[in-house]
Amino acid sequence: MSFFVDEAHALFNFISTRNRARQFDFLEMSYVVSRHTAGLEIDSEFISTLNAYATRYISMQPGRHRRHYNVTVGAHNPSDWSLVPEEMEAFLDVLHTNWARWTPPEAAAYALWGVNHVHPFCDGNGRTARALCYYVLCQKIGQWLPGRLTVLEQIRTSHREHHCNILQRMHEARARPDMTTDITELATLIDSLVVTQISTYHMEQAAAIAAASGMSSAAQP
Repeated sequence: MSFFVDEAHALFNFISTRNRARQFDFLEMSYVVSRHTAGLEIDSEFISTLNAYATRYISMQPGRHRRHYNVTVGAHNPSDWSLVPEEMEAFLDVLHTNWARWTPPEAAAYALWGVNHVHPFCDGNGRTARALCYYVLCQKIGQWLPGRLTVLEQIRTSHREHHCNILQRMHEARARPDMTTDITELATLIDSLVVTQISTYHMEQAAAIAAASGMSSAAQP
């Protein structure tokens, strides 16, 4: 039986924060490994691993698709649990089919929406979707983006409600039975968050250089 800490428990925030850090480390490691091998691809197993990192000790079923368990997320009603494997396969097929023609923000937007729409796990679907979104973004750009204020972190904090509202509009626009929707609005948001991440990184670098220069000047006799 999995050890499980309820959200009301004093340990929950500690575990959740550590899980988020471990998941991000796994993402970066996976990106680095993928640059040296053709055998690492974005598939259902990879997404389940992202969920396992995000929900270890705070979910009864980390990394496992929900079974005999349906959910409601705000105004969104994900499909019956029995359709999860089918919809995840369709989602991944659309992602891979459009990989070459989509821009980095478009591919990342679709990845973020797809996991949130199917809601394949009992817990941590948002955390898993954001991680996949960032991984797809970096893969498409061809660079592990520098900076502490990542797109992933911006979505989680300052743009949480905004991106949830966009996701709901995307849920409603799904072209059933296909796993396709309008990704334009979310792609625009992600593009702006990339700009914020990079510009913030450069400002922090400039400030660090200026501070180091100032300390060096002050040390001169």
